[in-house]
Amino acid sequence: MTKKKKYSLKTVQEVYSYWGKSLLSYKIGVCFFGYNNHLRRQVVENLKLRKGDTVLDLACGPGLMFNLLQEKIGSKGKIIGVDYVDEMIKQCKKLVKKNKWKNIVLLKQDAAKLKLKNNSLDGIISIIGLSAVPNHKAAIRKCCSALKKGKRLVVLDGKEFRKPFRILNPLFKLLRWSKSYEKKDLITDIKTIFRNIKVKEYLLGSTFIAVAIKK
Repeated sequence: MTKKKKYSLKTVQEVYSYWGKSLLSYKIGVCFFGYNNHLRRQVVENLKLRKGDTVLDLACGPGLMFNLLQEKIGSKGKIIGVDYVDEMIKQCKKLVKKNKWKNIVLLKQDAAKLKLKNNSLDGIISIIGLSAVPNHKAAIRKCCSALKKGKRLVVLDGKEFRKPFRILNPLFKLLRWSKSYEKKDLITDIKTIFRNIKVKEYLLGSTFIAVAIKK
């Protein structure tokens, strides 16, 4: 019997470096079956950001959320984009340069070892990000520490289809970006740390937006 390969940061680098080099394939892979724009806007709306706020895009990928975040925080606000994969950071840098944004800081870090000041952030988002972090519980704790009281972590991610659509779950094995999510119960783990959490499901229960507020 072949021993299953342990999901690690090395795996993250291997899988997501491919997506970073093939941006079109990445966009197709996270299209949410046509609900992409709607879901992403829902994430940003749930943050309740204001002009001048500082927001973290955790596992930011190629920076697909930057435009929407800029609309909310304005030029006096600040976006911190964190990703572990070199190719994703490179894509972000290209995007920042193209748009001449001066208020974005990009960090190559493991989300489980975030080096951010406590109570310093006005919001955090993660789009198909936490499911890709090997030590996701540590990442959630880091997020909670970095948020100001009353501010929000909003997570858009995937999970298995609920009944009667569970027969479709094997399809997710074909999606490389979701190869680790089945090992995690993100909703429960976020609730354990934040306690105050609201969840809304989409796409037959295979996708969710979780809004957690720091008390």
